[in-house]
Amino acid sequence: MRTKNRPLLLQRALDDVLAQSVSDWVLTVVNDGGSAGLVDALVNERAERFGGRVRVIHHDASVGMEEASNIGVRAVESTFVAIHDDDDTWHADFLSITGAWLQAQPSAVAVAVRTEIIWESIDGASVREQGRETFLPALVQVTLFDLMRFNTCVPISMLYRRAPLIEVGLFDGSLPVTGDWEANLRLAARGEIGFLSGPALAFWHQRPNEHGDAGNSVVALRDDHGRFDRLVRDRALREYVASEGAGLPLYLTRLLDDRFDELARRLDRLEAVAGDTAFRRAKSRVKRALGRG
Repeated sequence: MRTKNRPLLLQRALDDVLAQSVSDWVLTVVNDGGSAGLVDALVNERAERFGGRVRVIHHDASVGMEEASNIGVRAVESTFVAIHDDDDTWHADFLSITGAWLQAQPSAVAVAVRTEIIWESIDGASVREQGRETFLPALVQVTLFDLMRFNTCVPISMLYRRAPLIEVGLFDGSLPVTGDWEANLRLAARGEIGFLSGPALAFWHQRPNEHGDAGNSVVALRDDHGRFDRLVRDRALREYVASEGAGLPLYLTRLLDDRFDELARRLDRLEAVAGDTAFRRAKSRVKRALGRG
């Protein structure tokens, strides 16, 4: 559990782990440059309930989200490992169900679960829920194919087999964001990531109006997510071209460009026939999505 200066959220996350229906776990809290006193106080308040199953690692200065995760993973010796961010939560049976699935599927490198987004805001010393929605409701499996488009499983939704995660190199500490997606790409290339499509067992809390320590990187650092998504792809493309040459990427980019232009021309012809304001607006949205408007 990586944390930094979010005591209100951290206490909820600590209680969330303590509420799991199984007890054979160890929690490593990585305080990445935040107040050591606040973290220690919250952990010590729960010392009896933890019963020796918690360890706290303090950093004087932040090493970043991904390296904080790596330090936590290296600090344990368990068969399985999860990244429980300090602002997210689990269903009480998350560890029980995902652990049993991985035990029954020894070739799988990880398993993800159905996830629910919880929209919330911070009001003084309390957190107020504002709404919920299912994250990717049509998702029925986790594949490398889909992961190449975008990250289909966020950290709170996953239980990893620790050995394969270490073997693929853990999380890229040079990435301030998108590191979980990039690690999932490498992990999915190594083996199966299972998916439990039943009721939501993971809850991804988002606070769109909060910034600073209380914000979510996916919201507060939206521009960085887009930039580092492209950098990850560009790095992989350079590696491919260095090994295989530029022929296939050049062919595919031209092919896709031609298909998009063809679609744009068809939309123009349909607009000329329809002459409808609503259609013109819809066409404009499609063209913007294709980068042609």
